[in-house]
Amino acid sequence: MEQLTNVGLIEWKQPVGSFQTDSLGNRNGFHLKKVLIPDVSPEITKQHYPHSEIVQDKRAIMEDSSIDLIVISGAAKSDLDLVAEVLQAGKHVRLV
Repeated sequence: MEQLTNVGLIEWKQPVGSFQTDSLGNRNGFHLKKVLIPDVSPEITKQHYPHSEIVQDKRAIMEDSSIDLIVISGAAKSDLDLVAEVLQAGKHVRLV
């Protein structure tokens, strides 16, 4: 059985559709475990990511020991502090 890599998503813009989660599907070895979209209600976020846990704080993603990779979507160039936090938490990071 293939081991899954658990992924956390921090998306800094309101979703108009789901993030490209096809590439994060279980069949490709990834599982989108937790999602944070600041300033968007959990109910709206859940509509876009029905199979993921919706969280209200980035710490819920960064402190989850089962998450190996954090994807940051729509970050401003000035969000290097967030990248540093993710790396200091011992996670891999991907900016999209």
